[in-house]
Amino acid sequence: MAISRLNEREYYKKIYGGWLGKNIGGTLGAPMEGKKELLNLTYYPSLPDGPLPNDDLDLQLVWLHALEQYGVRLTAAELGQEWVEHVFFPYDEYGYALANLRRGLVAPVAGWFNNPFTHCMGSPIRSEIWAMVTPGSPQLAAYYAYQDAIVDHAGGEGVYGEMFFAAIESAAFTDSNRDRLIRTGLQYIPDHCRTARAVKDLLVWHAEGKTWLEARELILERHGSSNFTDAPQNIAFTVLGWLYGEDFGDAILKAVNCGYDTDCTGATLGAILGIIQGADQLPEYWVKPVGDGVAVSPPIKGFPAPRTLDELTERTVRIGKRVAAEWNLPLIIDKDAVTHWAAAGEWQADDDEYDVKRLWNRKSSANVYYLPKGTSRNLGLELTVDYGLQGPAIGLEQRKTIGYRLMNRSKEAWEGVVRLDTPVGWQGSDEQRFSLPPGAEMEGNWTIRSDAKTEPVYRLSAHIVRLHDGHEWNTETVDFRLVAATEWSIGADGGKPKRAVFQGNRIHFEDLPKLGQTGSYRASTTMIIPSDRDVRLITATVEPVKAWLNGRLIINSPVKQPFMPAFHRAPAKQLAELTLPRGEHLLEIEVAQSEDPPELYVLAVSQRTTGTPGSFYYYSDVLFIAKTDGES
Repeated sequence: MAISRLNEREYYKKIYGGWLGKNIGGTLGAPMEGKKELLNLTYYPSLPDGPLPNDDLDLQLVWLHALEQYGVRLTAAELGQEWVEHVFFPYDEYGYALANLRRGLVAPVAGWFNNPFTHCMGSPIRSEIWAMVTPGSPQLAAYYAYQDAIVDHAGGEGVYGEMFFAAIESAAFTDSNRDRLIRTGLQYIPDHCRTARAVKDLLVWHAEGKTWLEARELILERHGSSNFTDAPQNIAFTVLGWLYGEDFGDAILKAVNCGYDTDCTGATLGAILGIIQGADQLPEYWVKPVGDGVAVSPPIKGFPAPRTLDELTERTVRIGKRVAAEWNLPLIIDKDAVTHWAAAGEWQADDDEYDVKRLWNRKSSANVYYLPKGTSRNLGLELTVDYGLQGPAIGLEQRKTIGYRLMNRSKEAWEGVVRLDTPVGWQGSDEQRFSLPPGAEMEGNWTIRSDAKTEPVYRLSAHIVRLHDGHEWNTETVDFRLVAATEWSIGADGGKPKRAVFQGNRIHFEDLPKLGQTGSYRASTTMIIPSDRDVRLITATVEPVKAWLNGRLIINSPVKQPFMPAFHRAPAKQLAELTLPRGEHLLEIEVAQSEDPPELYVLAVSQRTTGTPGSFYYYSDVLFIAKTDGES
């Protein structure tokens, strides 16, 4: 493969330009975030003293730290650990993923399970770091983006959005042609995904001569969502600004003036254009207000964040050199090099593990573990634990089947036994013998049954015992988790209530008889609070809803509301903030019926004022257990 050369100073300028463009676009759009109407900005809505803090950049500072701490072969497992240690954001998908990570779940299951926000913008906004450390290698950038996005968006459009942007931004180090770059990005996401369809429709409308305003309306009509953070519409707005913008400023203004997730659209487009143009070519008119500073949001903490764009860029360059060496990229980054991009110099995956198109088809319900534990390369045994579509939750005295696959990726045969340890009092599965030549695999199931003891988290351990000469040689252990399901007594007007077990916070009434427009559904449970605390109790649904706690009406939302099961921005009428003592509390909910059975999320989170960690975090130790009489 031909070798490309990149002058280190030019590399620095493009990275600096990307971070600077990120700051400019994010600072422009941040004050308008969430406004769905057409905007009319012509400059920053308020001139800041330096850039505004923004999660678009905040999280990438954490990922830089992760690359420095764990090395450049890091995966979703290490990034998940970074979330728990350094990120205290409660927002939408962040909050749900953090709740799962704190309970011991790992990606992709942690990003998928019980998460109604997997199609949102939280991951597409943090693509730049992966592109900047993989200049000219869009496939590797997309691989990194996948590892990042599945921590909080597994199974959703957020994954494809981050892969799309990371591939574009990596290729932008070698190519400034807009249309080719967009086509490059589309190569790394599935044709059928909503993000690809939205971008490809926009390209057609642009080619047909539609104005940017007409294109905006068509995006909303064909690909829009009431949730302003939904990824496909916002990714299309970002590309719209690029297609219709006459220069840097006009491009980011058009993206932001489309409304919706404005800090994200402006910041990502600013970064793309900053990489293409380099720091020296960005207009002083836009650069001066943000300067060289790096603003960090208070919930991002516990690591040495860079204080300036210069420091951020220098650290990014150092990691880029390490990536090129460790991944054997066909690229030399050197102070004395004359930049030259070879025609056939892009890195190509030589292993299924890194093949982006194969990643599209990986199950979000399954976790993959490399053995021996701690390895960064998949060269030994590979254990896949598949929780199934019901996810990693189990109710009291409930039977559950967990699938597993053991694959030998080493160059010698393995013989041994697979067994599963479950909590005391549970019923487990028999151990299974295996004999695996190199490249072979075996599949099986563990069928388990829980007991009547209630815990927020249940710890299980899979043991792969290797046999040598018929005797035990050593044991590799993989610890994983199940979490407590939520249990309710649910019923409809005139019907007998029945006990129902739900895998997460979503209560659904589809199995009950459909009602008329004036009917209602009811759900009751015992909420178990392990210690005295301030609680924000949320009943998120579109329909009118009421809730009683210990017989007292605490929520009365008499009209339809936007569906927003977020910890920090649920409709005010659908929540109550209470100080609750330790113990059991009877929670009863009534939801009005419309055309279809309603969707309802019931959430217990912290209030705004907390100590450590930050506000509105999920109370993972609060249990919902049905103690009323009802049919199973």
